Amino acid sequence: MKHLLLVILGWLLSPRQAHCRRDDRTNCKPLTASFCQGLGYTTSLYPNGAQGFNLQEIGQIVGTGCSPHIAMLMCRVAVPECGSEDNSQMKPCRSLCQKVKTECEPVLRTRRLFWPMRVRCESLPESNCVQGQVNPVTQATPSTCQTLTVPLCKELHYTETLLPNILGHQTQNDADQELRQYYPLVRVGCSPHLKPFLCSVYLPKCVSGQAQSPCRTLCEQARSSCEGLLNKSGMQWPEALNCEAFNTESCEHDPLVSVTQRSSTCQTITVPLCEDLPYTETALPGVLGHQTQEEAGLELHQFYPLVKVKCSPHIKPFLCSVYLPECVSRKPRPPCRMLCEQARSDCEPLLKKFGFEWPASLKCDAFSTESCEHYGVSSTGDICEPISIPMCQGLSYNQTIVPNLLGHTSQREAAMKMSFFSALVETVCSKDTRLFLCRVYAPQCVAGQVQRPCRTFCERAKRDCEGLTSSFGIAWPDELQCSSFPEEACVSEESRPEMLNVESVLAKLNAAGYSVRGKSLTLRTASLLLTLMDADKTRDLDEAEFFKLERYVAVVRREYVGSSERRDPFSVPRNLMKKNLSAREFDFDDETFSILWQGYSSQGGIDYDNYVAVLTKLQILKDRFQARMLNLPCDCQVASFSFQQFLKAAII
Repeated sequence: MKHLLLVILGWLLSPRQAHCRRDDRTNCKPLTASFCQGLGYTTSLYPNGAQGFNLQEIGQIVGTGCSPHIAMLMCRVAVPECGSEDNSQMKPCRSLCQKVKTECEPVLRTRRLFWPMRVRCESLPESNCVQGQVNPVTQATPSTCQTLTVPLCKELHYTETLLPNILGHQTQNDADQELRQYYPLVRVGCSPHLKPFLCSVYLPKCVSGQAQSPCRTLCEQARSSCEGLLNKSGMQWPEALNCEAFNTESCEHDPLVSVTQRSSTCQTITVPLCEDLPYTETALPGVLGHQTQEEAGLELHQFYPLVKVKCSPHIKPFLCSVYLPECVSRKPRPPCRMLCEQARSDCEPLLKKFGFEWPASLKCDAFSTESCEHYGVSSTGDICEPISIPMCQGLSYNQTIVPNLLGHTSQREAAMKMSFFSALVETVCSKDTRLFLCRVYAPQCVAGQVQRPCRTFCERAKRDCEGLTSSFGIAWPDELQCSSFPEEACVSEESRPEMLNVESVLAKLNAAGYSVRGKSLTLRTASLLLTLMDADKTRDLDEAEFFKLERYVAVVRREYVGSSERRDPFSVPRNLMKKNLSAREFDFDDETFSILWQGYSSQGGIDYDNYVAVLTKLQILKDRFQARMLNLPCDCQVASFSFQQFLKAAII
């Protein structure tokens, strides 16, 4: 066996087969992105996106349909036509870009998407360019599908190919000559995915007169299994087969692709360890093949000690992304490789201390970088983490990054430095103070990128509190001098969300995933919740009021799912409702409870919408009552009695 391995590696290392044959006459490659088809051109120098562009992000923007010309604009900028560098006739016009941007920005904001910073209208030509309808372009004669003749690929699930391929081979013979260097590796059987992947690169499947692009997931699976064999002799995975050069658009059409590409059904997360994630629904089976949440939860529980000791802020989101992946369009989102690498780097020393190894099933190389931005990971590997500083929890954002803007390397260090400002924040000398300080000590992190506060934001917070600090002989800290903050590409006080009316409150709650089995809250309940939270009686909610309301709803929703998940119909019965109320210290007499039950129940139980309405209402009233009692000038002995009477009056 060792002799066979040496023969294989000797073959792979053979100088006559180590080079990559390319057609140097042209660098143009077939356009593969599905959303860029039919736009008047078929080739690009950058089929996977020009430098600085993320095709997945561009695809999401095009998918909104926010403008009739969004696909043409985004594709001609992000995946430019061959020759467009020197020919303005192939570029979109500046005026068209400005028009599309105006049409799309409101739509993108509602979808929590952003106009790409690299799509700059001012950099586009004003004339002799593509405006409106696509300019007529003489297209090359379409290639013709041809029957596969290369022996290695004749046993696949397709029988026709199309050339040239993405490596520039013009004929099947040219492709086969280079493909032969991998024959020994295929024969060893290091991965069942290697042969179909190689064939998809060198002899791509012909679909409706077009070559199907290779699947990144298939590439990563082949590389994960076979790279070790190459590394034993000092070889690396070939640069020409770099998985990051491919996309996942064709993966769902490949029968060998991981289960993460198959359609499934979204289901509410019920495993306690993963219930407080930014997402609330999962899709199974995931990458490890678990069919149910119970099955995934049992295996996931073995890692609970690692999460408990907090060896890494990334260990919990990573583990949940593997065992209970987020459900996106009825498919599980694949785990992020860089998130895995960071969690492993932080926690592996602790495992080894107790004689354990990082599990082979969680090998980071098996995961993709395709979805990393959705887990708060930038292209450079910087990773967002949940905010743990008490003063900065409950803001309009919940992810930060270290080092922060002052160089603190951990949230614990930042929290210690922030304690100096606790008294200042409690005086509420400025509504901006707390938010500004948090944006410095725990800055907002989006896709691994820090969001800096604006200079004007700093100046306003400083101005409003300067009188108070001066009266105590305290100077504004040197490290918070406003001149050190930018004036552009930053977060200002004007960038806060507008005041939310009842329709906006309902839309934001539904968008945040506060639904159960496809049933969302009603406008009637949203109106009740807004009225209860609207302390200043403005008939709308500001940012702080909404996020406080959102926390109430999140707790009640989780309680409802736990109380009713195995019941049919999906509702909370009378006896369980009374038990849940008692657990919250709402001890009603029979008369009061009967009136409450009759007002909210239907068909023998309380459904999700009514459960949220009544529990949130009672909790808000309870908190309001207790806050009022704290402000009384005496130690009132009738507080508990008054509280019961207060709630009874509110119900009856």
